[in-house]
Amino acid sequence: MRKINYFLLILFCPVILNAQKSGTLKGFVKDSASRERIIGATVYATDDISGGVVADIQGSYELHLTPGKHTIVCSILGMNPDTLVMSINEGAEVVHNFMLHSESTQMQTLVVSAGRYEQKLQDITVSMDVLKPELIENKNSTNITQVLDQAPGLNILDGEPQIRGGSGFDFGVGSRVAVLIDGLPALPGDGGRIDWSLFPLENVEQIEIIKGASSVTNGSSALSGSINIRTAYPTDIPSTTVSMYSGLYDSPPVAGAKWWSGPANFSGVSFLHTQKIGQLDLVLGGMVLYDHGYIGPPAYQPLLSSTLNGTPISPSQMGEKTGRFNFGLRYHPKNIPRLNFGLNGNYAESSNVISLIWSNDSSGLYRAYPSSVILQDQKIFYLDPFINYTTNNGFEHSLHLRYFLTDNVETDNPSNKSNVEYAEYQCIKRFDELGGLNVTAGLVMNETYSHTDSLDYLGVQLLQSTNTMQNYAAYTQLDKKFWGVLNLSAGFRDENFIINNGKNTSKPVFRSGMSLKISQGTFLRCSYGQGYRYPTLTEKYLTSQFSVLSIFANPNLQPETSWNAEIGIKQGFKIGNFMGFLDAAAFWQQYQNTIELTYGSWSKYPNPYVSGAYEYNNGFEYLNTGPTRVKGIDVSIAGEGKISRDIKIDILGGYTYTLPQAMNPSLVYATDSSNAKLSYQSTSSNTANNILKYRFQNIAKLNIELKYKTYFIGGDWVYYSYMQNIDEVFYSLATLASYGITQYRETHDKGINVFNSHIGLQVSKTLRIAFVVNNIYNLSYSLRPLKVEPPRTFAIRLTYRIGAA
Repeated sequence: MRKINYFLLILFCPVILNAQKSGTLKGFVKDSASRERIIGATVYATDDISGGVVADIQGSYELHLTPGKHTIVCSILGMNPDTLVMSINEGAEVVHNFMLHSESTQMQTLVVSAGRYEQKLQDITVSMDVLKPELIENKNSTNITQVLDQAPGLNILDGEPQIRGGSGFDFGVGSRVAVLIDGLPALPGDGGRIDWSLFPLENVEQIEIIKGASSVTNGSSALSGSINIRTAYPTDIPSTTVSMYSGLYDSPPVAGAKWWSGPANFSGVSFLHTQKIGQLDLVLGGMVLYDHGYIGPPAYQPLLSSTLNGTPISPSQMGEKTGRFNFGLRYHPKNIPRLNFGLNGNYAESSNVISLIWSNDSSGLYRAYPSSVILQDQKIFYLDPFINYTTNNGFEHSLHLRYFLTDNVETDNPSNKSNVEYAEYQCIKRFDELGGLNVTAGLVMNETYSHTDSLDYLGVQLLQSTNTMQNYAAYTQLDKKFWGVLNLSAGFRDENFIINNGKNTSKPVFRSGMSLKISQGTFLRCSYGQGYRYPTLTEKYLTSQFSVLSIFANPNLQPETSWNAEIGIKQGFKIGNFMGFLDAAAFWQQYQNTIELTYGSWSKYPNPYVSGAYEYNNGFEYLNTGPTRVKGIDVSIAGEGKISRDIKIDILGGYTYTLPQAMNPSLVYATDSSNAKLSYQSTSSNTANNILKYRFQNIAKLNIELKYKTYFIGGDWVYYSYMQNIDEVFYSLATLASYGITQYRETHDKGINVFNSHIGLQVSKTLRIAFVVNNIYNLSYSLRPLKVEPPRTFAIRLTYRIGAA
């Protein structure tokens, strides 16, 4: 036994003596910007890498070193490493905290849409994509929809935003996606049809897209998500930017389809000036554009070919002329440093055209069908007074008001006006005594007045109508971070609606979420949220009769509700000097009382020529169609970095698969005036697997840009799978109207691949030039049935900027 003890002493003596001689270096690893502790960072001495340690869940480390001089490195994915040169004595204990700086701008991105206060993108508990203004410049975007179409999981179908297949197509009325400018709703009060030309494209700081129900933070329309366009205020350096562009439509690739002679051009100018003048922040911006258009008037002009009063539509009327001016003022009183107040405003005028149906599926593909054209003169104006104040004890108070006016004058359709008066008070407080609990609470008042003029429709008088809607809401949200790695979030909102001073309809909605930082580059999240959407005034009360697409009022339309659950992971990665995030989520969303536009016979009157017989007014009506469900997966990637000393690359891409289904396809949800039973099965063109109408089940996107010194080149690709199901009535009406939807869908029953490209040069610090080609292969394709997308376009853009970049 004594021999064994001697043997063990001899065996472990060097280890024991070495431990006695070592010194200890210990401390924390922190983020230099947020001062939060970082878990998973590696700390090691360059002369003994194998002896390195990893920071624990508290962000602390303890490294044992032999006496002498050492070079210590602290590193982790996504952060610039920190180096310490030090000497340590035998038995000494040295404390040092490493401060790491993020080397990825994506990890520094701050967002406000998820919780109504600034958070890091990787800390939020919901799925969100952020688009930066570089996409606007590089793609020669003339409308913000061209930028939004780059976002994974989002597509714009003829002006209507769709997130993860949460909505179909309803001719621009009743959006299930809340659209906001600086956190305030930008949907017109009557119908919810978005005028995208209103958005100040030249002054976008970033665009935040929440995927999934977000009614707690963003109100009634956010049934399947929200889009928040955040505008920028001046920096310390004044800045002026002027952009000019001009381009041409190529000839359509379909024989005989070109209807114009000479160039079909589009052009525009935009400007932006930002400056601090003493205590005042000033923003001025605006744009004008002309677009010849690629869809022409009907090829023939009988009584019902163009306008219902028989007035022919000329080719020049099929274009667009738009002008917009916007401003922002914010004042910081010198003697009250925590107070600021100001006024933002926007005024736009536009003459444009809404073309609902193509003439036919061949030579008339790029022409409108008779009496399916609406010529529209539109004026939009809003003013946003605001005040923000932070008290000495950290309460952040804000009051934001908005007056929103929309005035539409339309041919062969009742002209309409709407006024929206919006007010929101919000208070945010971080309670450090409760471990950093963040509380956000607010009150909302939203009143809408809508007036629709009378219209004589071929001798049938459509009476004018005036309707009002009041919406009052209160909300609160709690967010807390535990141990520097776990974020918990919970929120509540109570919505109240009153139509035409009638009965109040109240609905509470809830949300909750969790985000867990597994390591510096790995974030796991899950969330649950409820959605609620009250029908718009247009859905309930508008009667609009023209051609085969007449719409009838439904005052009995009920609100639709939803819930959304998802689990996702965001994984940071680094390949050489290229860094980015890969995000994947699985989601499940269910709807009750789903609102869809449905064709039927909605009124009848005696036939004046046949005794006892009746004629029917046929058209569409908004109906509650029962329960539906959308589930699927959403994968996205965003990255940036250098692949060589002089070449930088930026990537944004994603893939979304959805399974949108009717949960009770045989449910008869309405019986029309002709006693026809309406259900999912009777109104659908293809009921295989109960897929909902107007959905793309597979969408893939990829945007890549390379920069070499002062040159840049890039391109993007979008894939849409075949739209399986549309309204069956378009097939039966096609027999009568001969516009060829049956033949077109039979010969275009595959997915669609669209490619765009751009190339440019930063000529100097102030001048930039870009050449853009969209739809490179001049593909003739349709996303929304009965409307063709633009042919190939060529454009050149010049941008002149002085001051802050």
